[in-house]
Amino acid sequence: MDARVRQFIAEHARNLVGLDVALFFQANPRTFDTAEGLAQRTHRDVEQVRAALDRLVEAGILEVFSRGEGRYKCYALAKNRAVWSLLCLLSEAYMDDLDARKEIVRILISASVEARRASQRTGDSA
Repeated sequence: MDARVRQFIAEHARNLVGLDVALFFQANPRTFDTAEGLAQRTHRDVEQVRAALDRLVEAGILEVFSRGEGRYKCYALAKNRAVWSLLCLLSEAYMDDLDARKEIVRILISASVEARRASQRTGDSA
């Protein structure tokens, strides 16, 4: 699997919701929608989708636009060839390569376990 995909999964997708959102935008590159709309489209919890969207905006994968005099945030795929190339590599790895898919899932599970342990350590010290 391409190192850029591995890095994207570990640093920006971070969980299955982040992966789903990234893959959704790769499959639907002209989408312009709110976190609520994207949560419905991906059948995911809106707060988890919002967190994934924030990470993807921070990474430069998505752009965020204010609408309705600031009442709404809408998200769209960044118009950048490198972003598109990365998302295509991600999609190919996840959809077309069983070994890469297994590796992606392992990375996400490891990240989830580590996040849970960190949360427990923080909770224990409180």
